[in-house]
Amino acid sequence: MSKAKGAPVPRRPLHFIGIVLALVIIGAYFLLPFVIQPERGPSTVAVLTESKKANELGLFKTGLEVIPLAALGILLLGIWNVIAPAAERAISLLMSVAGLLVIVFYINFFRDYAADEATFINSLDIAFWVMLAAGVLAVLQVFIPRAAPEERYRITKLFGNQESIILFGLLLLIFLIGIANPRFLQERNISDILQGNAYIAVAALGMTMVIVTGNIDISVGSLIGLLAVISGRLVVSGVPSPLAWLAPLFVGAGIGAFIGFLVAYLRIPSIVVTLGMLSIIKGILIIWTGGERVTDMPADYHLSQMRPLGIPMPIIIMVALTIAVALWMRYSATGRAFYALGGNAEAARLSGLSRRRLLMTVFTLNGVFVGVASVMYSTQFQIIQVTPPPALELSVITASVVGGVSILGGTGTAVGSTLATLLLNFIRSAMIFINVSPFWLKAVQGLLILATVLADLIRRRRQRL
Repeated sequence: MSKAKGAPVPRRPLHFIGIVLALVIIGAYFLLPFVIQPERGPSTVAVLTESKKANELGLFKTGLEVIPLAALGILLLGIWNVIAPAAERAISLLMSVAGLLVIVFYINFFRDYAADEATFINSLDIAFWVMLAAGVLAVLQVFIPRAAPEERYRITKLFGNQESIILFGLLLLIFLIGIANPRFLQERNISDILQGNAYIAVAALGMTMVIVTGNIDISVGSLIGLLAVISGRLVVSGVPSPLAWLAPLFVGAGIGAFIGFLVAYLRIPSIVVTLGMLSIIKGILIIWTGGERVTDMPADYHLSQMRPLGIPMPIIIMVALTIAVALWMRYSATGRAFYALGGNAEAARLSGLSRRRLLMTVFTLNGVFVGVASVMYSTQFQIIQVTPPPALELSVITASVVGGVSILGGTGTAVGSTLATLLLNFIRSAMIFINVSPFWLKAVQGLLILATVLADLIRRRRQRL
C-alpha cells in the first residue's frame, strides 16, 4: 500500500544526525584538549587562540575559528531536518557542504605540517581527532541511503529556491578560497566581512519589502549618509547616545512616509520620486555640512564597536532583524498584503486591500530600516564621512534582487537578501585574496542581477503555461 501524498514522515534516528554531529564538534571545540604542549600540558582551542605565546608547538591555526561557525550551520540544518524530515535528502546535501568548512582547516593544517616537516603528530589530543571525524561524517552522510522524497522535497525543487542556491554557493566559495589561500579564513577577515557590511544587509531588508510591493527606492545611499551625520552631530552637541541612535529612525520614518505619500496619493512612480530625493538629500548634506566630517564622538556612542558576549553588535542586529522581518513578512497580515500588492495590484484591490495604506506603510518601514543602517554605519569608526560609500544604493538593491526578490514584485524573502549581502561581500574579499582586481566586483554584481532577473522571468513564464 503506497503512502498517501502529504502524509507525515516518521522521524528516525538518521534525522537527528546533524544535531548530534554539531553538538560533538562544538563540545570538542570548547571543552576537550586540542593538543598536549611541552610545558602547558593538555591545551584547549581557547588556550591556543588567546595569544601567540600559548602556542608552544607552533601549530597551524588559520581557519580554526571557522569550525564553530560551520558547526552552527550544521546544527541549524539538523534542526530543519527534524522539523521537515521529508526534505532530508536536500538538507543532507547542504549539511555536507557545511561539513567541508570543518575539513578545509584540516586540509590546510596537514599541508602546513608537511611543508614544515613537523613531527608533533602524537601531541595532538582528542579534540583534534574528534572534530576531524565529525567533519568527515558530516560530509559523508550525504551518501547514506534515504527514502525517495515527495516531488516538492526533491533536491531539484530545493535548488529552485534562491536562498538555498545562495547558501550553497556561499559555503562552496569559503571552502574553495580557504584552500587556495588559507589567510582568507583568518578570524579578522571573516569578522570584518560579517560586521563591516551588516548595515548594508539591514538596509536591504527595507528595500526587500519595497521591491516586493513592486516599487523601488534609489535614495537609500544618500539617506544613510544624511541620517548618519544627523546622529553624529546630535551626540557631539551633547545629546545622550541612546537619543542620537533613535533620532535617525524617526527622521528616516518621516522621509519614508513623505516618499510613500508622493507614490501612493500623487501616483508618481517610485523611481522618479526617489531619484529626486537622492539629489535633494545629497544637496542638503553638502550645503549643511560644508563637506566637513563629524569627529569627537563620545566613546559610548560607538554602538557597532560593542561586543556583548564576545559577538560584534552589527552581527547581532543583522541576524535579529533578518529573523524578525522574515517571520513578519510570512505570518503577519500586512506582510502578506505586501506580496499580494506586488503580485497583482488589481486582485489586491478587489480583495479589499488599501493600496495607499500599504505603500505608506512600506516606505515608512523602509525609512526606519535605513535609519538603523545609518546608526550602524555612523558608529563603526571614529569619524563619520559626509559622503557615504559610492554606489551604496546599488549594493543595497543588488543584495535584494540577487537574494531572490523579483524586480516585478510579489516574491522574495528577508533571508535571501541577507545571504546575498554576505555572498557579495565574501566575493569581494575572495577577489583580493586570489589577486583579482576588486573592480571586477561591479561586473560580477551586474552579471548576478541579470542572471537573477532572467531566472525570474523564465519562472514566471513557466507559471503562466
